Amino acid sequence: MDKRILILAFASFVVGTVELVIGGILDMIATDLQVPVGIVGQLVTVYSLVFAFGSPVLIALTSKVERRKLLIIAMLVFFTGNMISMLSPNFTILLITRVILAASCSLVVVLSITLAANVVAPELRGRAIGIIFMGISASLVLGVPLGTLIGEQWGWRTTFALVAALTLIVLLCIVRFLPKVAPQPTISLREQLRTLKNPKIVSAHAISILQMTGQFTIYAYITPFLHDTMNLSTSMISFILLVYGLAGIAGGWIGGLASDKLGARKTIFITLLLHATAILLLPLATISLISLLIVVVVWCTFNMAPSPAIQSYLIKSAPESTDIQLSFNTSSLHIGVALGSAIGGLIVNQYPVTINAWVGGFIVILAFFSAAYSFTRKSMSSVEICDLANR
Repeated sequence: MDKRILILAFASFVVGTVELVIGGILDMIATDLQVPVGIVGQLVTVYSLVFAFGSPVLIALTSKVERRKLLIIAMLVFFTGNMISMLSPNFTILLITRVILAASCSLVVVLSITLAANVVAPELRGRAIGIIFMGISASLVLGVPLGTLIGEQWGWRTTFALVAALTLIVLLCIVRFLPKVAPQPTISLREQLRTLKNPKIVSAHAISILQMTGQFTIYAYITPFLHDTMNLSTSMISFILLVYGLAGIAGGWIGGLASDKLGARKTIFITLLLHATAILLLPLATISLISLLIVVVVWCTFNMAPSPAIQSYLIKSAPESTDIQLSFNTSSLHIGVALGSAIGGLIVNQYPVTINAWVGGFIVILAFFSAAYSFTRKSMSSVEICDLANR
């Protein structure tokens, strides 16, 4: 396993931790800064919005900067954001640091994927990207609980101090071991953005949006789902979510490996179908804990598995604008999370929570059809895209 890929995966793990760790230390922040918990919760919302919409803009603005240098700058900004968060005297400063952290995190994630794809042979690209997604998944499974535990023991500010320390370690490894990678774009920035006029590309991004929308239609409400259908205790639900998270880590690797062995298209088809099937089976799986755990493992494994294949597919389909496509795709994931949570909330307010699973599974099936549409469209050259954009 290439140590350079491991460094990039660790970088993704470190920055990924900060996104949702707020959820575990909300009460501590609210008490210390004398702000209502509901207001503190908006730190997550602000972070997601900046990440989703800031990523393509930042990648576009920095398109001419050497990639390793840009990653180092992004990590330094991320380190600074954590230090300011640790020292925040009031909520306003903390809110500003969330913008800084989200912006730098979005660059780190996209650049980690880009660099991972560049430092390995093409036949290993899927696995390299899969390892980066394993780092992101691990941040949710291990980083967030660890950060929460540290916050409970030594205060919420210590959580940011730990992330800052880990950031410095990653930064030193990047400087020591990662090679320089020239800026990717060979066409103008305007032409890169015009690739979204290409039906093949925009429908590829729609795969991620629809898949995550379907996923979070049910996942955002998994606790009430398990309470209502099985009357599980909070500790048992936590155990199930741990199993879910560990399966997600494996899913990143499986998706990357399958992409290299079977090809991106077959992998996307197979993993989307398995993901949709698992979600649709959730209400039926609640007859026993064993059946539930089996479905949950399949569910999260194939929730994470399509992403490396989709990223590989985009790299192959739009080689002249790889960076911006990977950036748009990470934004697509966050947009899907927001849409799914909103749709799930509308459903759960009117109907039994089991309906969320049916709707979520159906939306993931729509992602399958979006993939089928994308695969049947031809790739377009930059000249053709410009002609289409000017019509």
